[in-house]
Amino acid sequence: MPMPRIVFGTGTIAQVGEMAAQLGSRALLVTGRGSLRQSGWLERIVSGLGEHGMAVTVFEGVEPEPSLGTVERGREMLREAGCDVVVAVGGGSSLDVGKAIGALGNAPGTVVEYHQGRDITEPAIPIIACPTTSGTATEVTANAVLSDHGRGVKASIRGGGVIPKVAIVDPELTLSAPPTTTAYAGMDAFTQALEAYTSTGANVVTDALATEALVHVASAIRTAYYDGSDLAARESMSLGSLLAGMAFASSRLGLVHGLAHPVGAATGQPHGRICGLLLPHVIEFNVAAAQEKYARAARMLGITSEPDDDAAARQLHQWVVELAKELQIGKTLSELDVTEADLEGMIEPTISSSSSQHNPREVTEPDLGHFLRQIL
Repeated sequence: MPMPRIVFGTGTIAQVGEMAAQLGSRALLVTGRGSLRQSGWLERIVSGLGEHGMAVTVFEGVEPEPSLGTVERGREMLREAGCDVVVAVGGGSSLDVGKAIGALGNAPGTVVEYHQGRDITEPAIPIIACPTTSGTATEVTANAVLSDHGRGVKASIRGGGVIPKVAIVDPELTLSAPPTTTAYAGMDAFTQALEAYTSTGANVVTDALATEALVHVASAIRTAYYDGSDLAARESMSLGSLLAGMAFASSRLGLVHGLAHPVGAATGQPHGRICGLLLPHVIEFNVAAAQEKYARAARMLGITSEPDDDAAARQLHQWVVELAKELQIGKTLSELDVTEADLEGMIEPTISSSSSQHNPREVTEPDLGHFLRQIL
C-alpha cells in the first residue's frame, strides 16, 4: 500500500490550503469537540484553505473512542456539501473518523457493514491528516479504529483508501495538548515503537525506524509532559510518533495492541492510557522471547550499559514501570474499570488480533487468561 506524502516540521500546517487545492475544491474539515476552535487553529486552518479557493464545511464534534454513527453523520455531511477532499485535524479519534469518512465517501451501504469486514471497492475521497497529538500515528496507517457501541466491539476499517494522501505533521499543533493527553499519546507512541521493534514481522528497515522512534520519544516525553510549550520536545515527540507509525505499518505490533482494543471496548478508557498501563506487564510476559531486543533498546536509550541481556532487559522493564508511574498511567486493569466478568470476553478477540499474532511470544488462551487475572 502506498505511503502518504509526508510534510513534517514546525509551521508546515500553513501548507494545508495548497495541499488541499491539489486534490479538490470543496473540503470537509473533520475535528473534535472544541479544542481546535479554542486554540485558534480552526479559524487559521479554515482561512488557509479559503486562501487557496477551497470551500469549507466543518464537521466538528468527534468524540473520544468514536462511534460508527459519528462516521455515518460525517458521510452524510460530505455528500450533502459535495465535498471532494477530507481534511482531518485533531487527535487519533478525529483522524480516524476523517479517514473513514473519506474511505467510505463513495461507498454504498452502511459504515456497520465495512466495520464488520466488507471490502471497500470504490475509490476513496482523498484525505489530508494533520495530527494535534503525538501518539497514534494514524496519519500514516491503513486503518481507522472505531467503536460499535451496540455490539461492544472496537475494531478497524482497513484498506488502501483509508491511507491519507497527505500527512502534515506540524509539532506546533501539539503545543496546546494538555499534560494528560501528552502522557497518554506519548505512551502509545513509545509502545508502538517498542512493539514494532520486537514484532515477529520486524525487519532491518522497520528496526531502523522503530529504534529511532524509541530514542526520540524516550528523550522527550517527560519534558513534553511537564512543559508543553517546549517546542524542541514537541518536535521530538511528533517525529518519534511518525517514525513508529511508519515502522508498525509494515512490521505490525504485539500483545499490548492486541489487548488494547478489547479493553477499550469494555471500558471506554483512552487508548494511550491502556497501552501505557499494559506495556510493563507485556514486557515481563515477553522477556524470555524478546530479551535481546529489549536489552538493545535499554542500551540505546541510555538506561543501562549492562552487558548481560537478561539484566538489561529487566532494567528496561523497570524504566517503563517508573515512567508509567510518573505519568500517572496506573498499573492494574481494575484502575481502567475492568472487572473480572469482563476478562473472559477479552480472550478471543485478543487471540485473533493480528497484533497478538505478531507478538514475540506466542499468545495462547491459557497463558492469556492467567496473564489477565494477574494484572486485574
